[in-house]
Amino acid sequence: FATFYETDKRSVYLIQIRNRRHPFLGLFDGADPNSTTPKRQASTVPTQALYFLNDPFFHTQAAKLVERLKSKQEDERITEMFHILFQRPPLQKDIDFAVDFLARYTKATATKPNSTDAWNALARVLLASNEFLFVD
Repeated sequence: FATFYETDKRSVYLIQIRNRRHPFLGLFDGADPNSTTPKRQASTVPTQALYFLNDPFFHTQAAKLVERLKSKQEDERITEMFHILFQRPPLQKDIDFAVDFLARYTKATATKPNSTDAWNALARVLLASNEFLFVD
């Protein structure tokens, strides 16, 4: 039982090895498996942001979201993306942010307007946002 097995299931289904913390849970300040933890404190650690920037699983999930919305027009995509991720319609400031982000991304990377790369980047930004990660 010294091996960690790859999975895309929720962390509640991960095998816990008491003498070693799972690497994925270590990224997100997971509880120490050697002691009981009846109540956890909310925390954020720098490795979370690095995970969202670099992990292939995270990039794949963002791409799947964009693929799901590719048949829609730009304004419909933004609205639907907010419905899927946040369970609410986008506010005007959200729409303005998304449109500005897409424009700046395509200009900075010299990609075609409305490119999949720009939409993937927007999806990653929204998936890594506090609103998506934390329940108010």
